[in-house]
Amino acid sequence: MKKYVISLATVVLLFSCSSVKKSPYKSVDQRDVPERYVNDFKKKYADTDLQKVKWEMADSNTYFANFNTTDNDCKVKFTRTGTETYYVIPKDYVPSDITDFVKENYADYKIDDVYISDIKNQKSYEVSIKKKGETKKLQFDLRGNFNKVID
Repeated sequence: MKKYVISLATVVLLFSCSSVKKSPYKSVDQRDVPERYVNDFKKKYADTDLQKVKWEMADSNTYFANFNTTDNDCKVKFTRTGTETYYVIPKDYVPSDITDFVKENYADYKIDDVYISDIKNQKSYEVSIKKKGETKKLQFDLRGNFNKVID
C-alpha cells in the first residue's frame, strides 16, 4: 500500500510540474504594485498569506495577483475600472456539456484552460481552446450553456 501511495504521489507531482505554463506578464514585487490594489486584495482575501501571492504586471494600470487557496488556484485582475477574479478549473472537472460543445462545434480544437470568472458579480465559465497556434476564448454560463465567443 505504501508503494502505491508513493507511486501515485510521484505521478501527480510529475503531471503538475509538466502542466505549469509561463505567464506572458512581467513578475513584480508587491511593493511595486499600486497600494490600492494591495489593500483591495488584503480586504477581499484577508486569510491569504501575502508572502505566497505572486504579483504580475500587464501594463501600468493592470496587475494580477496569483495565489492558491485550499481548494484551487486563483488569479485576481486589478484595473482602474474594477476587479475580476478567475478560479482555475482542472480539465478533469470541466462540465461535460462544455467538453461536448467544444467537440461538436470546434472539432479541431483542444481545451487549453478553463476558469470560472467573477466579473462584476456575474459568474461564468471561460474556456480557452487552441489549434495549431490559433486560440479562441468561449464563455459558458454556470450550467454549461454556450453564451458567446470572447474577443
